[in-house]
Amino acid sequence: MVRDEEPWWKLYTDGASNEEGSRAGLILVSPEGIELTYAIRLNFPSTNNEAEYEAFLAGLRIAKGIRVRKVQAHVDSLLVANQVGGTYDARDPKMREYLRVTQELMKEFEGAEVIHIPRGSNKKANALSKLAAVAFDHLAKEVKVETLKKPSVIEAMVTNVETQRESWMTPIVEYLREGKVYEDKEEERKLKVKALQYEMIEGSLYRKSYLGPSLKCINEEEAEYVIREIHEGICGMYMGAKMIVARAMRAGYYWRAMFFSAVQEIQKCESCCNTVKIPHLVLGQKCKF
Repeated sequence: MVRDEEPWWKLYTDGASNEEGSRAGLILVSPEGIELTYAIRLNFPSTNNEAEYEAFLAGLRIAKGIRVRKVQAHVDSLLVANQVGGTYDARDPKMREYLRVTQELMKEFEGAEVIHIPRGSNKKANALSKLAAVAFDHLAKEVKVETLKKPSVIEAMVTNVETQRESWMTPIVEYLREGKVYEDKEEERKLKVKALQYEMIEGSLYRKSYLGPSLKCINEEEAEYVIREIHEGICGMYMGAKMIVARAMRAGYYWRAMFFSAVQEIQKCESCCNTVKIPHLVLGQKCKF
């Protein structure tokens, strides 16, 4: 029986850097035409060329994370397209390092190629890169927000959540990685059932989702940051716990007891407590100061 040829996914990326900061946008399109859209913030100084590479690398990592085998990337950066394609030499040390990381990542696919397209044909990815400069609440619900804290040429998998101390994820990660279980048989049974809802992707824990991409699991400290960003960030709307949880999941994040932790953060919000009493948002309790 002849195996059908593996279909190609299409990737569109764009990156930019100016006085407002560095950001990137990307769209990953399945063979069936389903689009996964991402707006990416770069929390480090970068040039336009570096931002273009970061967008391209982020797209490759996401494609690999959802087990794409063949990807055809469309970039509007002539430099990136020609350096990856071998037409241009990477003379700058930083560009050489970006090229090396890119080539290594592309080898992990069954097929990977880069095509240069005019900027006018890449308007959607360009718009996403501009959206990355605003807060969660101004993004469409289909857009996933990612933040890169370090350049890819320093740490290839910069989007991974690394847990230096134990968290709610530790037992699940240890079970999925090493098969480690509790000595208590009942606790072992509960852990095995719970672990069915999760998977390890590139060293990070993700919660499986049947209606969209898997959600990246984060620890309590990171969850507090996400909640504050949504609730009272630059464009925060001081919304309730249910809306915060919904927007966090649409942004691609998951953590244990999402609603309860959102309630706890709302209780700490001085603006909410001083302007209106919202007992339905804090499980019948008033804010405490």
